[in-house]
Amino acid sequence: IPESREEAIKAITRNAERLETLTRDILDVTRIEGHRLDVNKEKFDISEVVASAIEDTRRRVDDSNIKFEYSPRKILVEADRMRISQVLSNLLSNAVKFTKQGTVYISAENKDGQLIVSVKDTGSGIDPEIMSRLFTKFTTKSQTGTGLGLFISKSIIEAHGGRIWAESNKGGKGATFTFRLPL
Repeated sequence: IPESREEAIKAITRNAERLETLTRDILDVTRIEGHRLDVNKEKFDISEVVASAIEDTRRRVDDSNIKFEYSPRKILVEADRMRISQVLSNLLSNAVKFTKQGTVYISAENKDGQLIVSVKDTGSGIDPEIMSRLFTKFTTKSQTGTGLGLFISKSIIEAHGGRIWAESNKGGKGATFTFRLPL
């Protein structure tokens, strides 16, 4: 019965990670509502953070039905590395969660002195019913999510003087989440 022990350990690990994420999200929401969301800016290459977030997501989902497509481009940004990584991880997790099989495309570009990062998936798209309140607390169409991720992501991006938005892809296949930060 070594298999069942290994499966049990995997389940415990998964649930511990889920609890840790939930705890961190609740603390972040408390900070946001108390106007105490700190951003510690430093200069870094966005392509390294994107590549790392893709790798973490790939390891977490372990799903060969989903491919990631990203062409790294060195762009230096001055922002909170951990917070931007948190936003990217959230957007990638959402893309994977709503894409049973397909591709998640990630792009980062410098456009008119702004960093533009997009995460586009080929999943089920955004339910029109929740589109207007997508970035508010507890908005989710997922069985596993808390509906805090996009609210926290929006707060992080706005704390950097940026903006985040979402749209369903043309043809109804998937969604694209984009954020813009001043360089």
